[in-house]
Formats: sequence, structure tokens, C-alpha cells
Amino acid sequence: MKKKLYFPATALRNLAALSLFVAFLIILQLDNHLLLIVWAIAAGLSFFEKTIRYFVLTLMAFGIGFFVYSYITTHWLINISQDETRVLLNRLSLIVVLVPLIFFSLIFRLRFMYYWQKPQWEEPVHNPFIWAGFRKTKVSTFLVMAMMINFLVFLPFILNHSFSFFQGIWGFMIIFSILNGTLEEMIWRGFLLSRFSENFGNRWAVVLTSVGFGLQHYSLGFSWVSCLAFSMGGFFFGAITVQSKSIVPAVIWHMFFNALMVLSGMIVS
Repeated sequence: MKKKLYFPATALRNLAALSLFVAFLIILQLDNHLLLIVWAIAAGLSFFEKTIRYFVLTLMAFGIGFFVYSYITTHWLINISQDETRVLLNRLSLIVVLVPLIFFSLIFRLRFMYYWQKPQWEEPVHNPFIWAGFRKTKVSTFLVMAMMINFLVFLPFILNHSFSFFQGIWGFMIIFSILNGTLEEMIWRGFLLSRFSENFGNRWAVVLTSVGFGLQHYSLGFSWVSCLAFSMGGFFFGAITVQSKSIVPAVIWHMFFNALMVLSGMIVS
């Protein structure tokens, strides 16, 4: 008879996975080879546990893509003087992060994404935290409300700019929002959320991808404190993906949020 995995063991396994992921992302962005060797030893020891083993293999696939992406952005794109062009090429370079993840899925004969389907717009969610809150609503209603709140938060910063700023930024805003929103969601709420859900279940997979999503913004020039704020955004993107069974709501929300960031002057001034 198969021995049941009790909560303390499950909790320790989940915390070990979270620790490995957080350490891996920080080390990758600090470019510290000694720490990377220490991490590799710790990750190698985790191969005794099956679920952690496949999790580490997923991290390695992601790490290869992220390393190539970082090399492109820090060695090739850094010399581009025009801010808009450099930012767009930076976002387009996210494609290289997807390539090893696709190969990983092919090698182990796994479904690429579990959330590449029509959204369940009528699925009930809670306000304000999707899985917890004081009032139930539908995915579609929650999405509209969340986007309205985002707009109101950014509005004072948007109104600070002149009309000429908006005239010069529209094209960049559209391309940036589509590129960044789509590619980041495919990586975090598409491939990685799907892989982590297989090992840890949907909700802990959302925790893992949310933290990872936030931390990777350090490579874009944000502070570690700002990265924690992005992790909170990643939680909402992940939770609405799981609840609607599709990455479409998260892609729409992410693109809208990116558009507001451009209009507020946070991306290029």
C-alpha cells in the first residue's frame, strides 16, 4: 500500500521548492558563479524526491533560456541608443526563454500548457483575492473591476504628461503591451504554471510562479522591494488563470497594465 504524504512533509517539500526557486532566480540575476555551484549541489541532493526532481529539471530548462536572454540583453542590446527600440527588442528576446521549456515538454511528452483554451468567464471568484474575500462575482466582472482600479491608480501619473507625449508614445505602447503581456504570460502562467501544477497543485504553483515573476523584474532595473510588488501582481494573474482555466484573462489584464505603465512614463520618458 502506498504511504500517504502527510501535511508536514508536503509543507517541507513545498518550502524546499520555493527556496530553490527564489535562490535560483536571485543567483541568476546576480551572475555569481560560486553561488550557482552551491545551488547546483543543493538541487542535486533534491533529486532523491521525485516531485522535486522534475521541478529542478524545469528550473534548469528555464535557467538556460533565462541565461541566454540575459546575455542578449546585456551584451547585444545594451549598445542600442534609442530607448524604445532597446525596450521592444528586450521584450521580444523573451522568446528564447520559451525555447528550452518547449523542448522540455517535448522530451517528457508533456502538454505544453493547460491553460491555452477558452476562458470560463462565468466561473465564480471572490473579491478581493479571487480565492478569498467578502463577496463572490464572475471572472469577467472581476477582471473589469480590477482594470478600472488599475486605471484610477495610474491616472494621476498619466495626467502629469503633455498631449505631445501621448502622440509620440502610442505606437510603442501598443507593441510593448502586446509583446510583454503575451510573452511573459506564456512563460509564467502558461508553461511554468502548468509544469509546477503537475508537481505541487494549482495553488502552490501560483505561489511559485508569482514569486518568480516578481523577482525576475530585478533584471529589468527594478529594486528588490519593487519586485515584491510585482509578485503580488503575479499572484492575481496566476489565480485568475487557474480559476478561469485560461491565460486569456491574465494576458488581457497584463497588456492593459503595461499600457498604463507606458502612459504613466514608467517605461520610457
